[in-house]
Amino acid sequence: MPERESSVELPRENIYGHYARLLWIRDHLERSDHAVELGCGTGYMITLPLRTWGYDVVGVDIDEPSIEYGRRILRSAGMPECALQCVDFADYPHNTSVVIASEVFEHMTDDILDRVLGLIHAKLPPEGRLLVTVPNGFGWFEWERALWYDLRLGQVLELLRVDAAVSLIKRLIIGEYRDAAYLSTVANSPHVQRFTLGRIRRRLETGGFEVREVRGSALVCGPLTNLFFTGLRPVMALNLALGRRWPALASDFQLVAVPRTSATTD
Repeated sequence: MPERESSVELPRENIYGHYARLLWIRDHLERSDHAVELGCGTGYMITLPLRTWGYDVVGVDIDEPSIEYGRRILRSAGMPECALQCVDFADYPHNTSVVIASEVFEHMTDDILDRVLGLIHAKLPPEGRLLVTVPNGFGWFEWERALWYDLRLGQVLELLRVDAAVSLIKRLIIGEYRDAAYLSTVANSPHVQRFTLGRIRRRLETGGFEVREVRGSALVCGPLTNLFFTGLRPVMALNLALGRRWPALASDFQLVAVPRTSATTD
């Protein structure tokens, strides 16, 4: 599948490091791979750009409204709707060499996560890869989220028009900047898992995988830092560099895992 020009505005970088995460996933794919994005939502953040860049990726999700929303984006981009499928991964009929589980596992209870890891292990070939990204459940984002929503700082800033003033100043400095033109999901799916780097590693290992690579994403992020710093490239780049320097403290963890066999266990 050749790389193509997109008629749909693709995601851009933000203080959360979403574009860097996308590039990290891309860098772990081969053109010969058939990849499945598990829990793809609308597919806008990962499946759509990867297909635009010529990779064979299909997004699967059980949330029908998100899939329908994403298919409308695909139609606008001139892509086949079958690139997004409303199906349980257990019923996905095709072979896959890579499973992408990006910002998914934190939405699963322990029993569901155990089942999903078992399915992925069973479906991947011995040389297959599992690409995982999960948020740090005890990182900076959690503090910002509580400050913004629970203590209602966001409402205060909106009432005082601080958000509008900051946006105006940023437009004067960097021009118009939109990091996402579409939603990543339309589902209301709260986090039910809180991972540390050690905990997600252990879950993958007990699920039958060997972790081959670990990387941190942005060091700090949240609605407050997003308001002030998304679009400011030097700040976003420094934030990513610090998260990679101290991965255990990063706001998001990125891991490459492979199915463990008896040969690798010995």
